[in-house]
Amino acid sequence: MASRLAWMWSTRRALGAATAGGLGVATSTSSGECGGLRRPTFSTNTTNTPQSSQFSSQISQNSSISSMNCALLCEVSTAPNPTCGTCKLPDGRLLAYHIEGTGVPVICFHGMGSSRFTWLGEKPLNDSCPGVQIIAIDRPGYGGSTPPPFGYSYSEFAQDVAVLADHLNLPRFCVAGHSSGGPYALACAALLPDRVAACAAIASDAPYCHPDAPKELREADSFALRATPEGDGLYGKNPRELATSMRNSSLENGGPIKAHAWRSGVDGWLCDFTLERIPWSFCLEDIKLGPKMTVWVGGEDLEAIKIGSPFLHKCIAGSKFVVVPGGDHGFKRDPVNLANILNEMKSHF
Repeated sequence: MASRLAWMWSTRRALGAATAGGLGVATSTSSGECGGLRRPTFSTNTTNTPQSSQFSSQISQNSSISSMNCALLCEVSTAPNPTCGTCKLPDGRLLAYHIEGTGVPVICFHGMGSSRFTWLGEKPLNDSCPGVQIIAIDRPGYGGSTPPPFGYSYSEFAQDVAVLADHLNLPRFCVAGHSSGGPYALACAALLPDRVAACAAIASDAPYCHPDAPKELREADSFALRATPEGDGLYGKNPRELATSMRNSSLENGGPIKAHAWRSGVDGWLCDFTLERIPWSFCLEDIKLGPKMTVWVGGEDLEAIKIGSPFLHKCIAGSKFVVVPGGDHGFKRDPVNLANILNEMKSHF
């Protein structure tokens, strides 16, 4: 069985390759989700980004640029450059994001131990998927976003996204979530039915504690195994110790992109770990998007994802289910696969 922890470590190595030696493009072919990332180039002036759609112009007028994001090494200037911003939430927390492309707005959520930079592809978005605008956020506790408050839930995240959409003057939008970001996208689809036009759950975790979760799904959660020196299991071990170890290693050896993911500490990772394994604060069965909801999974994905994806599809009436042949857990990094995902949502907007 593919190891979730091993995959996360391989992602760190891939990101290290992507940023080592000032290189703009990774040459690594690791199974990590971010192989082949472009180095981001940031502007502190939103007018530098071409604005050819109503969504782009609305976003430009309402973006609050975050200087903290400009601290990354940004040697490569691939045009058009992503625009960086922050949204101040009602409780004072900050939600960091970047915007790339012009067209149908898709708010994107990264996976565990990652950041919004996972949505930067090998090519500029306007070339690989014209007519789509990605709004990629650092989820709470990652990158430039404030850690989540005590008791944070998927439901509260959906409300944060609604505030961000208001900030950007987006009455309707699509959502996409990869891996541990999948449940966050699903929460938006369930709880913001008047605003979410389409949803993509990409190699998403399923609810291990769902009343109807199959036994095989629970058993496939490698983190739930008994803790051993060589395994992923965390039963009998403080998960903060693992998260701190991963953060320290990433800060020391992972390169600036991976270090960005952990800059806020380990609370984002711990929130993901916990929320996935307790009863979810929303019901999958409340998602009413029908065929505008697609569950994507790689044919060679992690075992828990291969088991959980059909279960997600079963829980969401009328949803579509797509298997990417040969795809690993990071299959969306392939520009063709990402374009297929985004274009499908665009067709439903």
